[in-house]
Amino acid sequence: MTSVLSGVSAVSTHAAPTVIRPAAPEVVEPGVLGAAAAQAAREITGVCADVRVEARIRRGAVELRMRLSVRYPMPVWQVSTVCRSHVLERMRSRFELPVRRLDIEMCGLVEL
Repeated sequence: MTSVLSGVSAVSTHAAPTVIRPAAPEVVEPGVLGAAAAQAAREITGVCADVRVEARIRRGAVELRMRLSVRYPMPVWQVSTVCRSHVLERMRSRFELPVRRLDIEMCGLVEL
């Protein structure tokens, strides 16, 4: 290749194409899924910090059982609806595993 400015030959510095291989499927521990689900639930306004989650992986899908308290006077139905959609989205985006079941048990109202 010849440089336009100096007329001197130059070596190209373009890198060779890289072959991208698909990633091997990762094994995710249920405890990691539970911790991620609990963290996602805590991000919702009205959810108290004492979130407990049991996670199972069965036939390639996740089953979650959550116990959480809601801050009074937040509407329980609204907190549970937003929490459910947020946790499901987080599980899909972070782990790419389908969630077959998500049970949310409201175990208390906490007055601030």
